[in-house]
Amino acid sequence: MGSECNYDFDREICRKGTNSVKWDRCGSKFGETGLLPLWIADTDFSVPPEITEAAARRLEHPVFGYSVPPEEYYASIISWFQKRHRLNLEKDWITAGSGVITSISYSIQALTEPGDKILIQTPVYDPFLTIITGTGRTAAASPLLPGNGTYEMDMEDLENHFRNGVKMMILCNPHNPVGRVWRKEELQELARLCRKYHVYVVSDEIHCDFAMFGHSFTSVLAFPEIHDLAVSCISPGKSFNLSGLCVSSMVIPDPKIRERIQAKLRSAWLLHPDILAMEMSAAAYRYGSAWMDAQLAYLEQNSLLVRERLKEEAPRIRPAVHEGTFLMWLDFREFSLSQQELTSELIHTRRLGLNDGSTYGQEGNGYMRINIGCTRNLLNQALDRLVQMEHEHF
Repeated sequence: MGSECNYDFDREICRKGTNSVKWDRCGSKFGETGLLPLWIADTDFSVPPEITEAAARRLEHPVFGYSVPPEEYYASIISWFQKRHRLNLEKDWITAGSGVITSISYSIQALTEPGDKILIQTPVYDPFLTIITGTGRTAAASPLLPGNGTYEMDMEDLENHFRNGVKMMILCNPHNPVGRVWRKEELQELARLCRKYHVYVVSDEIHCDFAMFGHSFTSVLAFPEIHDLAVSCISPGKSFNLSGLCVSSMVIPDPKIRERIQAKLRSAWLLHPDILAMEMSAAAYRYGSAWMDAQLAYLEQNSLLVRERLKEEAPRIRPAVHEGTFLMWLDFREFSLSQQELTSELIHTRRLGLNDGSTYGQEGNGYMRINIGCTRNLLNQALDRLVQMEHEHF
């Protein structure tokens, strides 16, 4: 991993007044102003300079008509995933899109029928449930198995669901909010089950670049035996703090399901990301490797800071083992507060904007999600308040 000395992740960047959801919508989200916002999953870091330079170059041309993805859009994705993840993609597999959740929604519509069962592994990113029910499908939950501060897939439960008619699963890989980076062996077994029961797997891999502490990301596309069942949804949004660009891609090896999904996208006239998004995405993947390494080094230190301070100063707040993403899963169950009481105290007394764990499924009761993609100064302020909270309760 490269040095972070060339990039200043400690730099405080004021995002207020920039129409930031995280900062400017915090008050309406939580019903309280002046909170420290550590909730929605974007970071407070400035993007690599090559990205803004690419945007500036394109802005020199005064016409912004309809455009298609340039060759560099595809080439940069192929190069990035080969170099960083040892995953060999082909250009024909890549369909440019306007957001991972949008891509998952249209994959559901293309590959399943209303009423079909679609499986999620709870606690999990809450839009998954919204798009399942919103497209007229039925959600089937296979809760992750907790233990020793981490989570595992329940393979027996998964097989039972698959045997009983599940048509598709939405995989969160790496997992948001619990921070697991699924091991190759786990995904191999999942692939075996998908093959056995012919279950489609649509994998949200937007956090793929955030495998930390020696863990390695493995895509569902690493298993050729399920290429006719698998869709990987990727984006530079999380990796390079470009979520506001709404740029993403679906990687679909099988031509038949690719055409079905593309036809569904065309029916909604969802064709390509905008001009600047495509240029900035290509620049991120082409030139952002050293910056990404530096960001990971900074986030690892943030993660260690959370774990060490809570262990020493607030041991009743227990973070889950953190393997990936810039989100951490905090267990407050020893406080014996209802979820409503917990969220109310964090908002109104501690002045913290965290994500309510119950929104990720009933398994999230007693938990909160914290975004550590911020300056260490801001993170320490939040930890000070959590430490004070524990001291006042015990």
